[in-house]
Order: sequence, then C-alpha cells, then structure tokens
Amino acid sequence: MRITLVHYSAPPVIGGVESVLGAHARLFRSAGHEVTIVARRGSPDRLLAGADPTDELAEAVHGSDIVIAHNVLTMPFDMGLTQALWTIAERNPKPRWIAWVHDVAVANPDYDFPWHQSPWDLLTRSCPHFSYLAVSSQRARQMEATSRADVRVIPNGVDPAEVLGLTPPVAAFAGKHRLLERDVVLIHPTRLLRRKNVEFGLEVIAELRRRGKDAVTMITGAADPHNERSAEYASALLRRRTLLGLDESALLVGEHFPVAPLDLTGLYQLADALFFPSRQEGFGLPVLEAALHRLPVFCADIEPMSCLLNHSLHVFDPEGSAAEVATLIQRTLDRSPTLRARRETVFCYSWDSVWRRYLEPLLRGEGFADNDGAVPCFKRQIPDFASGI
Repeated sequence: MRITLVHYSAPPVIGGVESVLGAHARLFRSAGHEVTIVARRGSPDRLLAGADPTDELAEAVHGSDIVIAHNVLTMPFDMGLTQALWTIAERNPKPRWIAWVHDVAVANPDYDFPWHQSPWDLLTRSCPHFSYLAVSSQRARQMEATSRADVRVIPNGVDPAEVLGLTPPVAAFAGKHRLLERDVVLIHPTRLLRRKNVEFGLEVIAELRRRGKDAVTMITGAADPHNERSAEYASALLRRRTLLGLDESALLVGEHFPVAPLDLTGLYQLADALFFPSRQEGFGLPVLEAALHRLPVFCADIEPMSCLLNHSLHVFDPEGSAAEVATLIQRTLDRSPTLRARRETVFCYSWDSVWRRYLEPLLRGEGFADNDGAVPCFKRQIPDFASGI
C-alpha cells in the first residue's frame, strides 16, 4: 500500500506532531507499506518549495492509496497548503483522504483570525472528501463542535525503549521476553554464587506464578569464571529452574549478552523492583542503585543491607517462606500508583499497542478496538492489577 503523509515540517524538525508523523512512518514501513513524507521543512521525502504547492502536492500524492494530512486542515500555518489539499481531494477522490487532528485553531482563543473570510473559513468546516481522526476525545469534541465533522479517535503513542533509554541489546532482550507486558518484573543483580541465594528468588517467582501473576526475574550475572563452585551452582540453578517450569520466567541475562554498565541501567529501568535475597554481603550496592532508579527494594534482613537506608526497604528472612515473600511483593507493588501508571501506559499507549488497536485496523479500513464513536473508553482496557491478591 502506498501511503503519503503531509505536514508543514518533517523530522529532524523537533515538535510533537513531527514526532508522531515520524513514528507513523516507521510503523507503516515496518509493516511493508511504501511511505512518502511530504513537507515544507525538515528532511521529507518530497520537499514542497512553491508558494502555491498545488501542482507539487498533486504529483507527490499521485498513485497513493491513502493520504494523511497532519494538522493542515485545522491549523492556519500554511493556508496555501490547506487550499491545495482541498483542491486536489476534489479533483482526485481515489485515495482515502484522512485529516489527522492534533490541534483545532478555531477552538483556541490564542488564534485570532477572520474565520468567516477566505481562506481561513476552510478551517471552520470539514472537507467532505476527508475522514477526520483526532488524537484525543477533547480534540474530537472540539472538531465536531466547530465543523460538524464525524471524528474518531486514535491516541498518540510512546516508544518505551526510547523513553527508557534502553541499549540495543536490552531493548531486544525486553522485546523477546515481553518484559514491559509482564505483571511483575524483578531484577536481581548478582553473580551466581551460593551465598547470593538465587534459588530463593526462583521459589518466589514460582509462587507468584502459581497465583496467576505473569512474574519474571532478571538475574544479571553469570557464573564466576575464577570459582569452580560457582559453575557447579549455576548448573544446579538451571536444573532447578527447569524443574519449576521457569525457563522463560527466571532469565539469566548473561546467557543472552554480556551486561555492560549501560545495559545494567536499562535493566533497572525495566524492573518493577529489586529483589536481593543474599545470605551475606559486604555492602549491598544494588540497594542504593535501585533507590536511585526509584525502585522498591526487597532485600534480606541482614547487615549491612538493612542498615543502608532508613526508608523504602522491605526486608525478609532469606531462609524464610517464599510464599510470605511473594505476598509482600504482590501487596507492595499493587499499592504503587507509579507501577499502575506504567502498566497503563504500556497497555494503552505504547506504539506497539496503538498499532495493533488502531493503526493496523485503520489501514485495513476496519473499526478500532474499543472505540465506538468519537470518545474512546480507555479505562475499560486497563487490566485489574489488583486481581488475585
């Protein structure tokens, strides 16, 4: 399918609309579609230079299956371009013409134009050849009130890997193991030594999973190459992991790639909490690292770790009950509004989710998931993270 995206400017110009346009282009291309970005500024595929861009734009959209104009039909920044879109759509109704509404100038008192005069009057009504999509329910209502257009909603999205600053190995690892979609993600930064009590973490994850939670732990280190007993311990852990059915839920990161310092930072960013069950430690640096990443800390009630911080430590007996520790983790994370907001963002607003729910059905000419009309009810889509507690 040939898709043409039209806006005033294109990346690398910095702006909210430009970032959305760039994300759309990447998603469409990754799905195998041919995409052309047309704009006045930046680095588009087709740069419009003339004061009257009608002929240039007509040539650029020729042969397109879909033409998507971002903001051009609702904002007054280039009325020549707005007029050109109206003219070309009238002449050539073959493509699907879509107006993507990020802003509505007529509804904004900061814009003072003679709306009843040409050409600004074009912004007060909907073009009959276009379907209108808005980025929010508010924008949809404003557009419907000012132009009587029939407007549907497709939200903007975010790229979690980009926002979290994940390195390529960590981003690939997160995608492969669906780490941003899991119910509970623990990080255990450690080498595979018996005193680190890694097997207790396996039992806790197994208990959380028995309760219906899609829980996973990331164990960052590998066996100590200078310690023969470390290799033996690692082999025993692998056997125990398989016996518990945790091959995809107790992840030895070192099996996938060597963890560099920036990779470790990314793994902390992916985690919901630190889990640190050591039987003995000289200091316990991960407790402080996790605190800097604003993660709740679940650690063994031993010195010196239990004395490092006065707040936010959830301690437990490293020889105690895995079921009790699982309950502690489950109840603590469920009370976290930050975690709920993170899950909601990934579930509703990651670009992968927006693609599946809205953009892919749009290209197929279908309706959108949970979007019956102009006002989507996103809250209905949020899973109940408290279930099972």
